[in-house]
Amino acid sequence: MNGYCLGESAGIQRAEDLLHRYAAHDLPVLITGETGSGKEVAARLLHQISSRGTEPFIAVNCAAIPAELLESEIFGHEKGAFTGAQARHLGYAERAGKGTLFLDEIGDMPLPLQAKLLRLIEDGSFHRVGGETPVVFRARIVTATHRDPAQRGGSTGFREDLYFRLAVLPIHIPPLRERTEDIDWLMDRFLHNAAARSDTCIRGFSALAKEAALVHPWPGNVRELRNRVDRAVALATNEWIMPGDLFPEHASKPGGAAFVPLADVRDAAERRQIERALEETGGQIAKAAALLSISRTTLWEKMTRFGLAERARSET
Repeated sequence: MNGYCLGESAGIQRAEDLLHRYAAHDLPVLITGETGSGKEVAARLLHQISSRGTEPFIAVNCAAIPAELLESEIFGHEKGAFTGAQARHLGYAERAGKGTLFLDEIGDMPLPLQAKLLRLIEDGSFHRVGGETPVVFRARIVTATHRDPAQRGGSTGFREDLYFRLAVLPIHIPPLRERTEDIDWLMDRFLHNAAARSDTCIRGFSALAKEAALVHPWPGNVRELRNRVDRAVALATNEWIMPGDLFPEHASKPGGAAFVPLADVRDAAERRQIERALEETGGQIAKAAALLSISRTTLWEKMTRFGLAERARSET
């Protein structure tokens, strides 16, 4: 273990290095990445390692709150501001105090509300719905989105001016399929946490289960991995978690119980070795091929097949 909190892969270590650099500043941070890749975990780490770590961390999923309620939830409202507003309500922006206001799935925020968020950032204050007195905003803004931030404008994207205010300090969390070195690391930690919450005596994962995990494409990213481990711990009938415990949808298929095709295992192993060689050589094909004892042509063919061609760097 190397002291990193998010994983061991080079990609996630680069992300965490950025978080440590950003922690010393109060500028807005925009975290991008696929759904389930760990954007909120990254935001919480940023909060913990900053000077605001003892203050509140308020997380808001903008996609989970109905559009007509989102303004009141974020900015609060005064008594009588609308029908049903029987008392003053402090919104998330106010409850964050001097801590961190984390707005997840900011790309789903309605455009009219985006204008009010922009005003909050630029003025350092806001008004509760129905209020006339400005409220000082003292927290740090951290936002996240699974959308492509380059697709701005229109009825569903970012306001361009808001995007540039939010993305002063950008960071991207790579999907789990691009950092297979983290799978084993994460599995062990999720197993430890899940076992601590149950009375089961699980010793660990079988070698076949770990191979199956390395081959799986993880469309749900880290969230899917955690959920599968939690379920495996709850339902496993053996002290060692087997592939069928992690992937019961495959175990239920006739004749396909707990085996991963050898071709898939071989491809996963080759991909990991190629990624290690490219990382070691800074993406230089000739040097990576020498480390792997194969020709440059063979290495390039495999990189193309595994979707690693973009890792190559010019050698001219």
